[in-house]
Amino acid sequence: MCRLLFSLLLVVSALAAGATEPFIGTLRNTKGKPVKGVKVYLHNPKDAVKSDKNGEFKLEDLASGDTIHISYKNMIHSFAVDNRQDIMFVVGEDNRIFEIGNYVGETFHGHLFDYKSKPIRGAVVYTSDPFDYVKSDRDGNFLLDNVVDTDTVHIKHEGYIHDIAMDGSKGMYIKIQRSHGRRIDDEEVNIGAGSVRLRDYNGPYSMMNAKQLEATGESDLVRALKWMPGVSVFEGRISVRNSLWSPLWVVDGTEMTNFPGLTVMEVESVVVLKDGAAYGTRAGGGVIVVTTKGSKF
Repeated sequence: MCRLLFSLLLVVSALAAGATEPFIGTLRNTKGKPVKGVKVYLHNPKDAVKSDKNGEFKLEDLASGDTIHISYKNMIHSFAVDNRQDIMFVVGEDNRIFEIGNYVGETFHGHLFDYKSKPIRGAVVYTSDPFDYVKSDRDGNFLLDNVVDTDTVHIKHEGYIHDIAMDGSKGMYIKIQRSHGRRIDDEEVNIGAGSVRLRDYNGPYSMMNAKQLEATGESDLVRALKWMPGVSVFEGRISVRNSLWSPLWVVDGTEMTNFPGLTVMEVESVVVLKDGAAYGTRAGGGVIVVTTKGSKF
């Protein structure tokens, strides 16, 4: 009997030694109130848990290199665990989610109208990152979250970019006139199937030329891409705007599903497109367009 009890104690001790602490996350809105019913998962959306009435959720058996994915209002937000056992998240007023340490708690409300005082619908609005944008609604309204007083609002509309300094303002009525903006007609973006004028391309994008790539100090192209706005690289995996899907590669006009293994010194330019509508469902994770130095494309 004593031997049996001793064996059971050894088994329990071994299980306890191998057990890991659960990860506890908390979701709060900008007013500090809990946000319940939000889906959170590690690898498979089918295994998602939901935040409870206190805005809390629990995930078991996390590894230090795992990434948490939070699905909210048709958007996926991803956060690295980095050996942490708990994280407080803030759900912004424009439905984006931030770690509490990355949220400054300021919002900017704007209203766009033209010279005839009619609302401007569908204008692309962003601050520092063209990938992190919102669009004005049918009444010309837009909301930017997590901004600081020194930010500049960039408004892209009908082939022009308008730069508006916030100067500490929390809201503004903005009258858009073409003559007051920067023309982008002469600039082009390579979408892999050729180049188009920026005024004809309304999707978010980011690009770097050969000198900018070399200035990162990286030799491997994948490692250099982490310096581009809207691109994250984790353990060799590339994500465009935190998409769970792998991006489509287009190298010198040829589509590839996997990284072609290029070095920085072989590349003339890289363009990252979040909106790969020209490629259909193949570009659900964005498109990375690479032009090599030896290309005649």
